[in-house]
Amino acid sequence: MSEQGVARRTVLAGAALGAAASGMRAAQAAALPPFQAIRYETQGPICIITLDRPEADNVADGHMLRELPLAWEAFRTDETLKVAIFTGAGSQAFCGGVDIGALRASAGPAPAHPPRDEGIRTYTAKHNRCWKPVIAAINGFVAGPGLHFMLDADICIAVPEATFFDLHLHRTGSVPIIEPIEMARKIPQEAVSRMFLLGPHDPISAERARQLGLISEITHRNRLLARAIEMALQIAQADLYLTMAFIESMYKARELGVTEAINRGLIIRQMTGYRPAPMRDVPLGDLARSGSKL
Repeated sequence: MSEQGVARRTVLAGAALGAAASGMRAAQAAALPPFQAIRYETQGPICIITLDRPEADNVADGHMLRELPLAWEAFRTDETLKVAIFTGAGSQAFCGGVDIGALRASAGPAPAHPPRDEGIRTYTAKHNRCWKPVIAAINGFVAGPGLHFMLDADICIAVPEATFFDLHLHRTGSVPIIEPIEMARKIPQEAVSRMFLLGPHDPISAERARQLGLISEITHRNRLLARAIEMALQIAQADLYLTMAFIESMYKARELGVTEAINRGLIIRQMTGYRPAPMRDVPLGDLARSGSKL
């Protein structure tokens, strides 16, 4: 990692804590802890972002919600980083949702006319218009708004003990809107209704999530991060701009009809152009026989 890359991420992290002063030397900034509620690490072309509140089931508090956009911006703007792995600390929870009480307390007295919620969120890479690939390494249960991190990931793998459920109707006293609509794009409507109506009374198991297509692989806990890194390194072999164009076109297609989606994708492809491919000169027969061994 270059000194320039370290300095850029350190400044971004310091801003999340409100600790970076104007004119602070890079060495002083580097000595600061990067974040309070998340961990941001890099390994070669891989960025690993970890929700780091295991004692609170990795529930997103005010600190975390301020730090996540900065982490995604640091990942997005560092051209040496090609893939992110998103996970949770500890062995119980991937993300237990959002701390509504803390957010309400920090907002002060309720206004006479509450601001209208337009659905703008800044939790995930996609929320922040970062089109680099993200692998969710799900280390425990996922609840409520924590589902955003899974739904916006490009590949999801999970430990056998992982479970998935919602809390809106049964605990937070609010109507679930964004998560079920997003989830209905991935799994059957009946499964979505069952998940949100029954909530914590009927969690979806890891195996059921795999069958439905919420996740694609179940991996032993001891292998979870290693497997995510293995896939990330395989993804990183492809040209970054081709990968980003694919993810952007797929994500934006969800808002469009088929013809419009294809046209938008073709425009993105045309703007990207043809790029070097690591297996371009490998005979097709060898690709078919060897698969991931290449």
